Amino acid sequence: MEDLGLPYFRTISTFGALTDTTVVHLIRSGEVLALDPGEVLFEAGEPSDGFYVILKGQMAFHKYHQGHYGFIRNYHFGENIGFVGMIALHRRIGRARAVEDVIVVKISTRLFNDLYESNTQEFATLLMNLSRDMARGLRAVDNLVVEHSYAAEVAAGASANAGADESARAEAVEIAESGAFVEVRRPAGLH
Repeated sequence: MEDLGLPYFRTISTFGALTDTTVVHLIRSGEVLALDPGEVLFEAGEPSDGFYVILKGQMAFHKYHQGHYGFIRNYHFGENIGFVGMIALHRRIGRARAVEDVIVVKISTRLFNDLYESNTQEFATLLMNLSRDMARGLRAVDNLVVEHSYAAEVAAGASANAGADESARAEAVEIAESGAFVEVRRPAGLH
């Protein structure tokens, strides 16, 4: 940690808005690991006993499903990997492999819980950062699903409604970029 310095760690989104004391505590109390390119950090089926924050380099994640591995995405400096499995209380669902020289810090479930017990404000900030990163990941996956769905429609010749779809898409982008909000209300019918 001394080699990189505290200002380096302050740029990590997972540590955003945490106090210097908490950042130093997490790194010093966590397990810092160095991986060579191709080295596996965790494998499908292993216990999700914590999550990792990437301090240097990038990791490739391949999800295991129905007997096969499929590449999901690369995780980069500052991102966390393994949080979803830990918080969902399930085993690892894939393989995390170093793409290049990597340094991570493991935040074990015990360290995570200790932060909750010792400083709920800092714990809440960390949880908000982790949730924000998870939400960004979900949005990226949603975008991939839409792209895949659209490509499948085009490949199947279902582009007859493309003009209407493009018009609706352009209107949605215009609304989103303008910052305008459209309020839609209707009775739910519950009494």
